[in-house]
Amino acid sequence: MSTTLDPVLETETPDEKPSRTAWLVALTTIGASLMDLLDATVTSTAGPSIQRDFHTSTSALQWMIAAYTLTFSVMLIAGGRLGDVVGRRRMFTIGLVGFIASSVACSLAQSADVLIGTRAVQGAFAAVMIPQGLGLIRAVFPPGKVSQAFAMMGPVMGMGAMAGPILGGLLVDTLGWRSIFWINVPVGLLALAGAILVLPRDHEQPGHKPKLDIVGLILASASLFLLVFPIVQGREANWAPWTWIMMGATVPALAIFALHQWLRHRAGRDPFIEPTLFRKRAFNAGLIVVLLFNAGFIGTGILGTLLMQYGLGFSPLHSGLTQLWFMLGTMLSMGIAQKFAPAHPRRVLQSGLALLAVGAAASALTVRHFGADLNSLTVGPALLVAGFGVGLCFTPIFGVILAAVDDREIGSASGLVNSFDQLGGGIGVAVLGTLFFDRAAEHGLFGAAEYSYWIAGAALVCTWAIAFFVPRTARSEDQLY
Repeated sequence: MSTTLDPVLETETPDEKPSRTAWLVALTTIGASLMDLLDATVTSTAGPSIQRDFHTSTSALQWMIAAYTLTFSVMLIAGGRLGDVVGRRRMFTIGLVGFIASSVACSLAQSADVLIGTRAVQGAFAAVMIPQGLGLIRAVFPPGKVSQAFAMMGPVMGMGAMAGPILGGLLVDTLGWRSIFWINVPVGLLALAGAILVLPRDHEQPGHKPKLDIVGLILASASLFLLVFPIVQGREANWAPWTWIMMGATVPALAIFALHQWLRHRAGRDPFIEPTLFRKRAFNAGLIVVLLFNAGFIGTGILGTLLMQYGLGFSPLHSGLTQLWFMLGTMLSMGIAQKFAPAHPRRVLQSGLALLAVGAAASALTVRHFGADLNSLTVGPALLVAGFGVGLCFTPIFGVILAAVDDREIGSASGLVNSFDQLGGGIGVAVLGTLFFDRAAEHGLFGAAEYSYWIAGAALVCTWAIAFFVPRTARSEDQLY
């Protein structure tokens, strides 16, 4: 009989309140997620300073930011499977130790190439660490009470998102860009102490033992590389024929990946991605929505950072403080979304997408009107509207998309949605960053920013239209967790 490694479950009744240990487990896993979030936000703020320090190309700047999210997105499903096979407590600890070590390596990097490589490794360890949190929390919280832990996560992550750009700017301005990676060490060590002291031990449970699809992982990674590498490098290569050949090769590479997944599924073996999910039109539409939403959200954020630091000469701290307009809009709208999303989840999602598109268009018009006279006040209204739209999207997006799948598919579908969420951020940085730097040479930084904002707005309008194909209803929080 095969076995699956799961944390030991305590015997609890449905009416039992979560124990003190359960809350400590939640704090430990949420702390790790917060460290991951802060790492992503502070790095975006520090990007221009890193580029100037290394005297490197703009494509290298894009890779410094995107390498983390792209590796994270591909490895996320594999990380979840490793938790099933090896044990969630063990994989959480391995991922956390690796994340701390790779953060130290990032801070010590002496070249852009080394930093890009260590950022990719950092993303891989984050992908091993983050997926274990749900299983660990479910092991110690009473049935039906898991959503209480995730209700705590929302405000914590929201505050982290607000603090990230400011913290990053403050650290870069006072201690230099290397400090943004050193900050992970004390936070990580606190989380590691919690992991050692309070996480439930792994225990073998009877049942099917999942296998990791290594070939599927390699094929998925190759497909992503064929798409993203020429997008980032194409401008510096003057869009040579090989860039178009690589992008074109993405289609057959994905076809081979899909065939491999179907054959494994037909043979009764564990695929990297459950192929039956792609027969569901509403779920496929949802994947496109989450991909494009995050590409627009993260991509326009990077555009703002590039414009403020390169075009306006803002310091990292100044640009981080300016982003407070965006964060304020997000926090204001999340309360509204929590009130209306349970009854009208798709409408709330589409309202958010529409406002994010309006925010991108308003940013384009603001750049055109003010140009070099832009300041933290004149960019405020556009950032506030965009942030308001993002806050409306955050609450319903996962529940709406996962309403399209069966209960038995929820685990695989959830991992895939999270992967597309991360992948969208990496693609947004690659595409909008390339558009910005490509146009800047001929049309200047402000013309490039205006053009890129219009492209982002158009993509978000398309995302709004695609959202008509996702379910009208959403899964409840307890069904998701």
